[in-house]
Amino acid sequence: MTTEAKKSSRTGRILTLVLAVSISIAIIWLTNQYSAEIEKLRELGYLGLFIISIMGNATLIMPAPVFVVACAMGQVLNPIPVGIVAGLGAAIGELTGYMAGYGGEAIIPEGRLYQRLHAFMQRHGMLTIFLLAAVPNPIFDVGGIMAGILKMPVWKFLMAAWIGKSIRLGVTAWACMAGISWLQSIFK
Repeated sequence: MTTEAKKSSRTGRILTLVLAVSISIAIIWLTNQYSAEIEKLRELGYLGLFIISIMGNATLIMPAPVFVVACAMGQVLNPIPVGIVAGLGAAIGELTGYMAGYGGEAIIPEGRLYQRLHAFMQRHGMLTIFLLAAVPNPIFDVGGIMAGILKMPVWKFLMAAWIGKSIRLGVTAWACMAGISWLQSIFK
């Protein structure tokens, strides 16, 4: 690779990383500035759920409680479409982590967890993203960043994240719907 190509590649990575971090900062700022307006999105039904899910998952490292919105929406809308719509929005939002990894390899400290996840993801990329998305855990962003570092095709990342997050958020919506109904019947 020529020096010119290396500079161009490095510039592209830096720009991708800056874009991902900028999106995260903008989401946090907008959420704080316009929390009343974000609440109004719930009135939009599935479209509002989709937008909230994108915004809630577009932040790097700092989690937003999209499961709370899925829980609330599961009480007023069908839990299966709630899971599918929230899962799609969440997967799209997670692209910020993927882009950060694609743009900057030195973003994650290379400890023991990194080595294990890196090795597993090299062998089972989509399965890793699916499992990280389907089970509530604090390290999905690390998996998304690593998927970007490993240059996993974006469609594979999105598909695995969408399916995993749809299952998790759909189960959340259903559990909240069933749980609230159950609690209401006890207290009648």
